[in-house]
Amino acid sequence: MSVISQLNDGNEKVFKQIYDLLHRKVFRFFLKRNDSHDIAKELTQKTFVKLWQYRHTLKEEFTIETQLFTIANSILVDHYRRETHQNNMQANIAVRMRDNHTVAHPMQEFEQVNYLNAAIANLPPVRKKVIELRLTHGFTNKEIAHHLSIHVKTVEDHITKALRHIRSIHL
Repeated sequence: MSVISQLNDGNEKVFKQIYDLLHRKVFRFFLKRNDSHDIAKELTQKTFVKLWQYRHTLKEEFTIETQLFTIANSILVDHYRRETHQNNMQANIAVRMRDNHTVAHPMQEFEQVNYLNAAIANLPPVRKKVIELRLTHGFTNKEIAHHLSIHVKTVEDHITKALRHIRSIHL
């Protein structure tokens, strides 16, 4: 019985052998493309999780390594898309906030600050803390992650969701 058909059948021992054999190679693939050990580890983990989740779709005519790196490439593209989207959202918020500080009428600025504070107050506790550290204290994502003992990607996710929430209330 081939490795792929055993994996298709859910053989965890074969999956572990594939992981042991290829995880370093997949990790280096990601590390070469983004220079962050944490992100490379996270993307490597996602690749093997996806391999396991979609093991029933693996084809005998391709090697396991080829199919694994197809998954890895797809995950890398998704990562770049998310990163680009998040950077665009953060840039838009920064521009809007900078524009809001040039308000001609003090009452209008007061209302905007009240709106922002009310929107932040309605956030879940961790998300609220993340956005406060970012906006009020000027922490970087990495500093927030270290301060709260969470992963940088989790910080980015909290910021994205917080900004989305703030915008949805404002519109």
